[in-house]
Amino acid sequence: MGECKLPNLFYCMPKEDVVHFDEHEVTHMKVTRVKEGEVIEATDGNGGKYKVVVKKIDRNSAYGTVISYDFVPNTEGRLVLFAPSGRWERLRWTIEKAVELGVDEIYVFNNDRASRHYDDKIEKLELIVREASKQCVRYHFPVIKPVEFLDIFSLAPESTYILDFKGRKIPKRISKNIGLIAGPEGGFSQKELSILKKKFKSICLGKKILRFETAIILATGIFSMKLGKV
Repeated sequence: MGECKLPNLFYCMPKEDVVHFDEHEVTHMKVTRVKEGEVIEATDGNGGKYKVVVKKIDRNSAYGTVISYDFVPNTEGRLVLFAPSGRWERLRWTIEKAVELGVDEIYVFNNDRASRHYDDKIEKLELIVREASKQCVRYHFPVIKPVEFLDIFSLAPESTYILDFKGRKIPKRISKNIGLIAGPEGGFSQKELSILKKKFKSICLGKKILRFETAIILATGIFSMKLGKV
């Protein structure tokens, strides 16, 4: 059997017919043994699909010339995730899987029981999204942003659901514009839950109590399937 080669997608910053690559992409090039003169595939994260001839690879940057460009439309529904601030390793894993499952926007919100805040870690969060998007070949990178608990109300789509063990079953018919809110370890405070339930419906994922990252992955998987995103 022949060797199965995984796709390699690079993130680029285009300027007319030239695209530039930062130090993270140079590392990726070195790991995958890309050489000057090779043709690679790249994206700007906004739907752009580029074929590029690599012209120069320096220590911390690289550039190439564009030989073809296509725009890949995002035709599926919109899926927005509100994930609680928490321990980094569990949050990182959650973000990676949400990207793979087609989530379009990820908001990491602070709350009464947050063990950690990420207001000053936006670049770190964006890099996780970038790497996960490249791995699963997504040309539209999800938006990711740390927010406060009350920001949920201005950012959430009309059809937004709270993941709650006491909630109702997942509806069979859904909107094309969906939001999901997951509580932190230990759950929302009574005050937070009361505020959320004034605007959003609760849904239950089954008969078992799940950790927040498991609940997020299960819920995003279900709704991604319904929206045709995976």
